[in-house]
Amino acid sequence: MSQASQEVTAATVIGNFTITLPAPNQAQISASGYLVEGEDKASLDARMDTVREALERQQRMLEIPVLQARIEQIEKAREDIERAYADLLQRNKDKQAGKAGAKALSSQEQANLKNAPLQLKGIEAELEKARKKIADARAGA
Repeated sequence: MSQASQEVTAATVIGNFTITLPAPNQAQISASGYLVEGEDKASLDARMDTVREALERQQRMLEIPVLQARIEQIEKAREDIERAYADLLQRNKDKQAGKAGAKALSSQEQANLKNAPLQLKGIEAELEKARKKIADARAGA
Protein backbone atom coordinates (compact mmCIF):
# COMPACT_ATOMS: atom_id res chain seq x y z
CA MET A 1 0.00 0.00 0.00
CA SER A 2 1.40 3.43 -0.90
CA GLN A 3 2.19 6.03 1.72
CA ALA A 4 -0.64 8.31 0.45
CA SER A 5 -3.29 5.56 0.68
CA GLN A 6 -2.15 4.63 4.18
CA GLU A 7 -2.54 8.24 5.23
CA VAL A 8 -6.03 8.50 3.75
CA THR A 9 -7.03 5.18 5.35
CA ALA A 10 -5.81 6.34 8.76
CA ALA A 11 -7.52 9.75 8.48
CA THR A 12 -10.74 10.68 10.20
CA VAL A 13 -13.85 10.80 8.04
CA ILE A 14 -15.66 14.07 8.63
CA GLY A 15 -18.43 13.80 6.06
CA ASN A 16 -19.42 12.40 2.72
CA PHE A 17 -20.46 13.50 -0.74
CA THR A 18 -22.72 12.02 -3.38
CA ILE A 19 -22.69 12.87 -7.05
CA THR A 20 -25.89 12.00 -8.90
CA LEU A 21 -26.54 12.27 -12.62
CA PRO A 22 -29.71 11.57 -14.57
CA ALA A 23 -29.86 8.33 -16.52
CA PRO A 24 -32.27 7.29 -19.28
CA ASN A 25 -35.91 6.53 -18.50
CA GLN A 26 -36.19 8.69 -15.38
CA ALA A 27 -33.42 6.71 -13.59
CA GLN A 28 -30.39 8.12 -11.81
CA ILE A 29 -26.82 7.00 -11.41
CA SER A 30 -24.81 8.04 -8.37
CA ALA A 31 -21.61 7.45 -6.46
CA SER A 32 -20.50 8.51 -2.99
CA GLY A 33 -17.21 9.28 -1.32
CA TYR A 34 -15.92 10.52 1.98
CA LEU A 35 -14.58 13.85 3.17
CA VAL A 36 -11.39 13.25 5.09
CA GLU A 37 -10.06 15.49 7.84
CA GLY A 38 -7.02 17.45 6.72
CA GLU A 39 -7.47 16.70 3.00
CA ASP A 40 -6.75 19.75 0.89
CA LYS A 41 -9.26 21.15 -1.59
CA ALA A 42 -7.19 20.13 -4.63
CA SER A 43 -7.19 16.49 -3.51
CA LEU A 44 -10.94 16.53 -2.84
CA ASP A 45 -11.61 18.21 -6.18
CA ALA A 46 -9.50 15.59 -7.96
CA ARG A 47 -11.38 12.72 -6.31
CA MET A 48 -14.76 14.29 -7.05
CA ASP A 49 -13.72 14.95 -10.67
CA THR A 50 -12.70 11.30 -11.02
CA VAL A 51 -16.07 10.15 -9.66
CA ARG A 52 -17.99 12.57 -11.89
CA GLU A 53 -16.05 11.50 -15.00
CA ALA A 54 -16.73 7.84 -14.24
CA LEU A 55 -20.43 8.56 -13.75
CA GLU A 56 -20.59 10.54 -16.99
CA ARG A 57 -19.10 7.58 -18.87
CA GLN A 58 -21.63 5.22 -17.28
CA GLN A 59 -24.38 7.69 -18.11
CA ARG A 60 -23.36 7.61 -21.80
CA MET A 61 -23.19 3.81 -21.78
CA LEU A 62 -26.69 3.56 -20.29
CA GLU A 63 -27.97 5.81 -23.05
CA ILE A 64 -26.82 3.45 -25.84
CA PRO A 65 -29.82 1.04 -25.68
CA VAL A 66 -32.20 4.01 -25.55
CA LEU A 67 -30.54 5.54 -28.61
CA GLN A 68 -30.62 2.20 -30.44
CA ALA A 69 -34.36 1.91 -29.81
CA ARG A 70 -34.80 5.50 -31.01
CA ILE A 71 -32.87 4.69 -34.20
CA GLU A 72 -35.22 1.77 -34.88
CA GLN A 73 -38.24 4.06 -34.45
CA ILE A 74 -36.76 6.73 -36.69
CA GLU A 75 -35.88 4.16 -39.37
CA LYS A 76 -39.45 2.82 -39.30
CA ALA A 77 -40.81 6.36 -39.66
CA ARG A 78 -38.41 6.97 -42.56
CA GLU A 79 -39.63 3.82 -44.32
CA ASP A 80 -43.26 4.90 -43.84
CA ILE A 81 -42.57 8.38 -45.22
CA GLU A 82 -40.60 6.96 -48.16
CA ARG A 83 -43.47 4.61 -49.03
CA ALA A 84 -46.06 7.38 -48.77
CA TYR A 85 -43.85 9.72 -50.80
CA ALA A 86 -43.36 7.13 -53.56
CA ASP A 87 -47.13 6.54 -53.66
CA LEU A 88 -47.85 10.29 -53.90
CA LEU A 89 -45.24 10.72 -56.64
CA GLN A 90 -46.75 7.87 -58.63
CA ARG A 91 -50.31 9.12 -58.19
CA ASN A 92 -49.27 12.64 -59.19
CA LYS A 93 -47.41 11.29 -62.22
CA ASP A 94 -50.41 9.19 -63.23
CA LYS A 95 -52.74 12.21 -62.98
CA GLN A 96 -50.37 14.42 -65.00
CA ALA A 97 -50.09 11.70 -67.65
CA GLY A 98 -53.89 11.57 -67.88
CA LYS A 99 -54.00 7.94 -66.83
CA ALA A 100 -57.57 6.61 -66.65
CA GLY A 101 -58.96 6.61 -63.11
CA ALA A 102 -56.16 8.76 -61.71
CA LYS A 103 -57.41 11.29 -59.18
CA ALA A 104 -55.89 14.65 -58.39
CA LEU A 105 -54.03 14.88 -55.09
CA SER A 106 -55.87 16.65 -52.29
CA SER A 107 -54.36 19.84 -50.91
CA GLN A 108 -53.10 17.84 -47.89
CA GLU A 109 -51.52 15.24 -50.18
CA GLN A 110 -49.89 18.00 -52.24
CA ALA A 111 -48.44 19.48 -49.05
CA ASN A 112 -47.19 16.02 -48.00
CA LEU A 113 -45.61 15.55 -51.44
CA LYS A 114 -43.84 18.91 -51.11
CA ASN A 115 -42.70 18.35 -47.49
CA ALA A 116 -41.57 14.71 -47.73
CA PRO A 117 -38.02 15.47 -49.00
CA LEU A 118 -37.47 17.89 -46.10
CA GLN A 119 -38.84 15.38 -43.61
CA LEU A 120 -36.54 12.68 -44.98
CA LYS A 121 -33.55 15.02 -44.79
CA GLY A 122 -34.42 15.81 -41.15
CA ILE A 123 -34.75 12.12 -40.36
CA GLU A 124 -31.33 11.40 -41.85
CA ALA A 125 -29.83 14.16 -39.70
CA GLU A 126 -31.47 12.68 -36.58
CA LEU A 127 -30.17 9.21 -37.44
CA GLU A 128 -26.65 10.52 -37.98
CA LYS A 129 -26.74 12.40 -34.68
CA ALA A 130 -27.94 9.31 -32.76
CA ARG A 131 -25.34 7.07 -34.41
CA LYS A 132 -22.57 9.56 -33.60
CA LYS A 133 -23.71 9.74 -29.99
CA ILE A 134 -23.53 5.94 -29.74
CA ALA A 135 -20.07 5.87 -31.35
CA ASP A 136 -18.84 8.62 -29.02
CA ALA A 137 -20.19 6.78 -25.95
CA ARG A 138 -18.46 3.58 -27.02
CA ALA A 139 -15.22 5.45 -27.69
CA GLY A 140 -15.39 7.07 -24.28
CA ALA A 141 -15.72 10.58 -25.68
